[in-house]
Amino acid sequence: MAQSEPIHTKFPQPVDDFPALARRAREEDEELSGLLIRDLQLEREDLSGLVLQDVVFDHCRLPDCDWFGTSFSDVTFHTCDLSGGNFENSYWLRFACHETKALGVRLQNCRMRRGLLEQGRFSAANWNQSRLREVRFSSSALTGSFFSRCTFTGVEFQQCDLNQVNFFHTPLEHVDLTTCTIDALVLSEHCDELKGAVVDLYQAAELSRRMGLVVKL
Repeated sequence: MAQSEPIHTKFPQPVDDFPALARRAREEDEELSGLLIRDLQLEREDLSGLVLQDVVFDHCRLPDCDWFGTSFSDVTFHTCDLSGGNFENSYWLRFACHETKALGVRLQNCRMRRGLLEQGRFSAANWNQSRLREVRFSSSALTGSFFSRCTFTGVEFQQCDLNQVNFFHTPLEHVDLTTCTIDALVLSEHCDELKGAVVDLYQAAELSRRMGLVVKL
């Protein structure tokens, strides 16, 4: 996968009052770039419609904030809490989420390209009807998350908890699931989503039982 790391300036500008800066940028239709936002604590803040370029969020707590339609290019979240946030219709390019808690976040109809989500907690997150290209999930918990009617191109899952994940009508062709737990996946009646997916022998046996087959190991 031709994944690219976010591109960050060597000397980012620390930000003291991000909500005020965000409001001014939205009013003046300006992009926010070259920023370091550290130890920020906001709850239920309206951060929708922003254009973020080369921004680092470090140890921020931002639960239930509204990021609807925001653009994230060369953005990194490091050890942040984004739980309950609304990221619907957002755009992501060259991004990283390290050790991020994002329980129940809403990411429907988003576009993600060239990103890394590692050592995160994304249980019950909703990516329904989103397009993901060259995105890697690594060592992350995605229990009960939703990827229904998504388009995957070059998506990778490495050592992830995918138990009870909803892949309804999302083709998993060429997606390697061998390092992941995949118990109780939500699929269509005939499990067509799994056509061309890569699984190991024991995963194949479990999935075959869902289709009424008896496999002797």
